[in-house]
Amino acid sequence: MHFFARDEATLLEKKFRREITEYDDPKFALYYESGHRDYSAAANAIVLSSGTFSEATVLFSYCLSGDGWDEYSASDPRWIRYRRWRATHSEGRRLYEAPGHRFELDEVEQFSKTVEFALELGWDAVIAAKPGRQLLFLSHDDRLEIYRGFGGGLLVRQLIGLGYWRRADR
Repeated sequence: MHFFARDEATLLEKKFRREITEYDDPKFALYYESGHRDYSAAANAIVLSSGTFSEATVLFSYCLSGDGWDEYSASDPRWIRYRRWRATHSEGRRLYEAPGHRFELDEVEQFSKTVEFALELGWDAVIAAKPGRQLLFLSHDDRLEIYRGFGGGLLVRQLIGLGYWRRADR
């Protein structure tokens, strides 16, 4: 797993956002109920739906509660777990300073844990995987948009089956 700095993340995010604008709408959009719950099953479903990837990326761009290093979130147990997790992977920079997370095929567990944190903490984040140019967007508004890949309809059915996801059109 590799964390990368704001400048590299900004360039990559611009590329992904250009790809998103190629679509009028996402192929699928879902809402979920955020809060203090276990998002591991949802994160695992998202990561497994990316298939056999050679490289996967999670790019943090925004969160209502900041990046977990300010006074407000210093005592939040969810942010404490995230900061501790980053530290165990030798990353001491703030999330705003190093918002990019890159994973190789043998790092599925770390990829899944990062997606779990993104859901739990309410990040705006782009998630992408190669090959296949897979692309989805998580919003702090508890919305997931699938633009390309990620198992499409199968992932939608799996997430809805967890009980706290619903299609955006219903």
